[in-house]
Amino acid sequence: MNDFMKVLGKYFILLIVLSLFGMPWFYAKIVLLKTELTQYWKFIESIPTYVGYLIRIIIIILLIVDFQKKELKYVALACIASLFYPLLGVVILALLLLENKKENASA
Repeated sequence: MNDFMKVLGKYFILLIVLSLFGMPWFYAKIVLLKTELTQYWKFIESIPTYVGYLIRIIIIILLIVDFQKKELKYVALACIASLFYPLLGVVILALLLLENKKENASA
């Protein structure tokens, strides 16, 4: 079980960072940033979008590495799911890991 949590831990951290750039970013930018920075406001507004894309790409790369390391199938399913909803790709990985452990225990 320790190995299972080790594999999923990195995904949990990435998903927490992704969620911090949602609604908390909306309130943090109002409190922390001055309104005098209007020329950079468009860039500041788009930071959550860039961070979201970057984290989704990182999650997809990590999924591919973990699928190859654990010799699991359905890597395309998890990657496509992570492209639209990253948590779904992590759940697919977790379910396949649990199924693989169950098969190894019964064999």
